[in-house]
Amino acid sequence: MNFAHLADELQRQEFARLVGAVTPRIEAFRSMTPGGFRDEVAAMMERLDHTLITVSPWLVTLKAGRKYVTACANPADPTPIKVPAIRRLHEQVCAASAFKGIYVTPCSFTPDAEHYATHAPIDLVDGSLLIKSMQRSRKGVLLPQTYKVACRQCGEIVQHSLAEDEPLPCRGGHMVPPSISRAALIPYGSPTPAPGQQLAGPVPTLASGMCLAPHPGGTIIKPRNMSLKAQRRRAIKAHNQRLRGRSIKEQQADSSGR
Repeated sequence: MNFAHLADELQRQEFARLVGAVTPRIEAFRSMTPGGFRDEVAAMMERLDHTLITVSPWLVTLKAGRKYVTACANPADPTPIKVPAIRRLHEQVCAASAFKGIYVTPCSFTPDAEHYATHAPIDLVDGSLLIKSMQRSRKGVLLPQTYKVACRQCGEIVQHSLAEDEPLPCRGGHMVPPSISRAALIPYGSPTPAPGQQLAGPVPTLASGMCLAPHPGGTIIKPRNMSLKAQRRRAIKAHNQRLRGRSIKEQQADSSGR
């Protein structure tokens, strides 16, 4: 019997089981194929209580009696999503008599695409909101701490722990090294919350279950690209305002002293 093939197959199954409890980094989404990315989004929506109707070319789902049409971008294309793509989704929403459309990309949208979506039944999910929505969909799902490894010499199964990196003997007396590294599941620099602990406070959500970026007062504030000349003018203006404020305080103090 080919025990090496058995060990390889078990390793793939166990890795898929473990990775299902972990939200990938945004770089992982951007390296996926269009089909793989669409499958990840479909699985996320199912975890957010959507019922899948169709998967391709559009994700059509039902939640609380409402129909949603979701478009998934090509994750490997770093170009921001433009208005024509949002307009096509809008047309599909109307054709399907859906409640809302959702456009998901691991990258970003152009300002005019965002403007179009604010005046249409379209929700935009960029890379940042995708990660938050993925984390929310996995809320309460804890990373298993053990996994199985098959001995390549006799096929016996050994249970390894992600916290250990030492080989363990199988019942046949063969040493079986750990086949999955914890670092392959939790990349360097990613926070590791304790069981039941959330990475951040509550995140506002939409009816679809997707996360909504919180903006004070509902206003989206975007930084401006300022030239060096404009930055100097702004710094001078701020300096003059501070001087005027200080002068007013000194005058008020003199008046009160008299």
